[in-house]
Amino acid sequence: RVVLLRLPTVGHSRRASRGAWAANCRSECSSRPEPPQSHMSYRELRNFKEIMCTLGYPRLISIENFRKPHFELVADVLIWLCRRYDKKMQILDEIRTEGDRIAFLKSAAEQLLVRARVKLNLKNLYQANGFAVKELLKVAALLHQAHRGATDDDEQNELSFDLGPGHAFADLKTTRAISADITKYGAALHEALEGHADAKEAAARALGKHHDADSMHKQLARLAEASAEEAESWADKLRTLSADEAALQAKIDKKRTELDRQLKRLASLQSVRPAHMDEMERLEADLNAQYSSYVSLWRNLTYLEGELDAIHAADAEKAEARERHLRAMQRRLREEELQVLRGQAQVDEQALDEALESDARRLARPRGASRGQHGAARHSDEESDEESDEEEEEDEDDEDDGDLTEGGFGGGAHSPNGVGGMFELDEDASEEEDDDDDDNF
Repeated sequence: RVVLLRLPTVGHSRRASRGAWAANCRSECSSRPEPPQSHMSYRELRNFKEIMCTLGYPRLISIENFRKPHFELVADVLIWLCRRYDKKMQILDEIRTEGDRIAFLKSAAEQLLVRARVKLNLKNLYQANGFAVKELLKVAALLHQAHRGATDDDEQNELSFDLGPGHAFADLKTTRAISADITKYGAALHEALEGHADAKEAAARALGKHHDADSMHKQLARLAEASAEEAESWADKLRTLSADEAALQAKIDKKRTELDRQLKRLASLQSVRPAHMDEMERLEADLNAQYSSYVSLWRNLTYLEGELDAIHAADAEKAEARERHLRAMQRRLREEELQVLRGQAQVDEQALDEALESDARRLARPRGASRGQHGAARHSDEESDEESDEEEEEDEDDEDDGDLTEGGFGGGAHSPNGVGGMFELDEDASEEEDDDDDDNF
């Protein structure tokens, strides 16, 4: 450093001259600015050159290029770094005049400040020497760090998900999980990019806006007061919560004491056997025995009732069958008698005799047989009477027709046998005949 010193004037004392001389030295040293360093260190220049080569700068950069001011090279490097950071970054690239250079540096510095949060010193950039390299190194180091991080991620991904020929899809679950994460992160990135334009404009407006220090202090004071009030309210809530917790703990202790007392009382009651317990157990045993007998009797009764209902149903079915058979026999005999009386059929005496004999054989009782013979005698008498008096026969036919229309067999004392004769039919014999027919059926 070069320091200009003022010598003390003649006529002062030795002590005064020393004090004035020291004061002048201090004032000169404090008022004179430090001269700037003309160049950066060799290590920083070498690092900048290597970083630019790593990033892929097309031109060859030498360390000697920045020994002297070279604004065109600095401008080209700055434009390339800005384009590498964001291709859509708008920068003024005119550097012909001094004003154009200043405008170029301002536009580049503003864009980097807004987008990359990197603050550049315009004076150092304008010198276009080693100090400019110091400012350019900020942006280059940022890009180099991002490039190195991306390279490390790629290498890690290649090492993690390298499927060799003998792998046989061992990490299939991991691949599916990563695919799902890719879809999720892609959707989140798409949503973030949709609002990037608005957010970018808002950030640019906020950074370019002039902020008043007093208003910011007032706003910060209001926020601090609001935070203090909120903290106080939360402290009150915590105190209230502590009181509530203490009250609930007291209630829990009280209930626990009551529970212990009730459990002890229950244990004592279970250990004491009441006086009527023996009688109750005996009555319970008797009740079980009575219930078992009751269930057995109920089952037997239900079974017997079912059997009785089955017998009644069978009897009713048999009676209905006999009734049907009797009605069919009566209908057949009535039709045959009508045919004989009207002269539409010839009487087969031999068939009638055989039928009567078979009926007599089927009748088990002698009464039925005697009545069958008596009916045959009456049948022969009627044939003789029929040959002697035809007019009387016509009258009897009319009477028989009337009886048939009224009751079916011409009265209760005789019944038709299919030949126009009249003979008595024993009811018991008819019932037995019906039973035999049912059995044969």
